[in-house]
Amino acid sequence: MPKILADIAAFNEARLPTIAEIFTDHLRAQQANYAAMDRATLLQAVTTSLQTLWHAVSTEDVQPFLAHARTIGEARAASGFIAGDMFAALNELRHVAWDMIEAYDRDRKVVTVSHVRRVEDILQAFGQTLLTSFSQVYREVQAQIHDQADRIAAQQQTIRELSTPILPLYEGILVLPLVGAIDSFRAGQMMERLLTAIAERQSDIVIIDITGVPVIDTAVANYLLQTARAAQLIGTQVILVGIGPEIAQTIVQLGVDLSNIIIGASLQNGLELALSRIGRAIKPSMEGYLR
Repeated sequence: MPKILADIAAFNEARLPTIAEIFTDHLRAQQANYAAMDRATLLQAVTTSLQTLWHAVSTEDVQPFLAHARTIGEARAASGFIAGDMFAALNELRHVAWDMIEAYDRDRKVVTVSHVRRVEDILQAFGQTLLTSFSQVYREVQAQIHDQADRIAAQQQTIRELSTPILPLYEGILVLPLVGAIDSFRAGQMMERLLTAIAERQSDIVIIDITGVPVIDTAVANYLLQTARAAQLIGTQVILVGIGPEIAQTIVQLGVDLSNIIIGASLQNGLELALSRIGRAIKPSMEGYLR
């Protein structure tokens, strides 16, 4: 039996470069991931697959063939291939192998069931090794992707929290300084975090400083109003400060009703208003008059 299998390998040795080209083009035509792969790299992998296959068939030394299967499985998993790509490659390899055997036996009629079974056993071992190595690395890659996604989500959450800080300025007084553009997501998060902070600290007054907000549109203005109303429903007064000329003009043009919100020119003015509402005031230190 080894003699006939060795003859098959020798017969197809000269045909192998052409067959490898056809094999490569079939894979690229069938699967998008193979089509996106560098053709020369894929051709080299296909050529090695065929060479080590016939080496295993003719010598019964399957280790190079299985080692190649492990290498391919690991490389494809790390490159973002899917299981369907692996099955497509295995099917193509099996078809090519049988075509090569049929080409040899077309005129000789010497290939038996035992020969076929031997080749099939080798191909099965290759497929099992390929899929096992692919699955192991694929699971590791997916775990890394999930970990990375979790880290990114945590970082984004931290950035959002830092971009919407809520500061206790005085007993019963919170300050929410807003900086940068505010979209619907950030505005909704701002309202949620502010209401939570009010409840946790039992605050009586919240100063919202929009000095650092370049633009206010209808959606943002509505969120500010909703935040103010929600705060008032739980017993907290809202003071809005930092309205610049352009934003003031926009608010008027949008017809936004701020009648239920106390307006301050600046954060300092807002703090003075807040302190006055709880019976406190900022006064000059006597130390300066005693010098």
